[in-house]
Amino acid sequence: MQQHEAAWLRLWASMGAAPDLSPIWARSLIHGHQLDTAELLVGFITDACGEMTLVWPMRFTTHRRMGMTWRKVGALTNIFCLHGGLLTSLDLGDAVRLTLQGLRGAQGAWSWLDVDLLETGSPLHTAWLRAAPQADCRVERITKGRSPYIVSPGTLDEFLATKSRNFRSNMRARRRDVTTSPDVEVRYFTQPHEMDAYFALALAVERKSWKRRTGTSLATREWETRLYEELLGRYARIGQVRAAVLLIDGVPTAHSMDVLQGDRVYGLKTSFDPDFTVRRPGVMLLVARLERYFAQGVREFDFIGMDEDYKLQWSRLCRSHESLRLYAPTLAARALFLSTDLRRQWRDYRSRSTPGVPVAGPAAPSVPGEGRPVLARAALDGDQMSAST
Repeated sequence: MQQHEAAWLRLWASMGAAPDLSPIWARSLIHGHQLDTAELLVGFITDACGEMTLVWPMRFTTHRRMGMTWRKVGALTNIFCLHGGLLTSLDLGDAVRLTLQGLRGAQGAWSWLDVDLLETGSPLHTAWLRAAPQADCRVERITKGRSPYIVSPGTLDEFLATKSRNFRSNMRARRRDVTTSPDVEVRYFTQPHEMDAYFALALAVERKSWKRRTGTSLATREWETRLYEELLGRYARIGQVRAAVLLIDGVPTAHSMDVLQGDRVYGLKTSFDPDFTVRRPGVMLLVARLERYFAQGVREFDFIGMDEDYKLQWSRLCRSHESLRLYAPTLAARALFLSTDLRRQWRDYRSRSTPGVPVAGPAAPSVPGEGRPVLARAALDGDQMSAST
């Protein structure tokens, strides 16, 4: 890391890649999760001038399946879906082929390779699907969720003009709360020396958040606190942190931590104090952030994560994702793939052939459109709108 970090950072910055492909992210994961570095391997490719053209941090772990121990290779994963993939300035097809060639040199050291959360239909997704048979690897395709994002039309008002009258009215009311209510204040934190103050306020919100009950709060997971402190501290030093706290009567009621990369903002973490749900602090803070970002020329706000209802009320634009599992060209790995594929085919057959069980009950009156799918209405609920990634 120390030897190659500067070149890695230059490649990442020149490509405008997602934050999870930077050495900052890798270091933060190693320290935050306290990973066993004996499991880690970083693949590099450099050109004739010694400049880095490809970086792929990998993690080797062991798994038990079918009563046997298998060696898995995966990218240095994180808890987010940032649509990154492989960091390279090479043609993606060439980059993937070279990566697989390097792994084939250590053929006996791995059983399968997981390439997680590729954007379906993207050039990188296509490159992996094409390269796998060339490397004699069997492929298991695993459908994942969708991730919503907002594309800025210019200003917040222009964005709201594309939404329903009810949504537009609600969001403008929240903006008035932020801009005119004397008891409401939004504080922004972007500099390295401001991160300690931000974390003190954010943890105060997290301690009262609904996530504390589920064990997913920053205040209850020491490793996650370390991870975010590392991330924000390092990204703040290169000017990419956009953190914020909303206070009502001086009490921190909602917080958010975002990372800016180029003209895209990634929403890493957000939470709110349920005691203030009636004021919708999470919604107020999101409205304030979006207005600020759009005014600063941000082209896209990426919610990160799955297509939860509150995100879909803001945008129906989503990226679909698929994970690929490439089985090594060995007899044992092929047997494992065959077993997995047969079980999948059996489950598909059972799901198609099992009839539905009718439920007894009073006959319902005939109504127009009966038998068609019913579209659910999503309420503009304060809790949902303030939910966390």
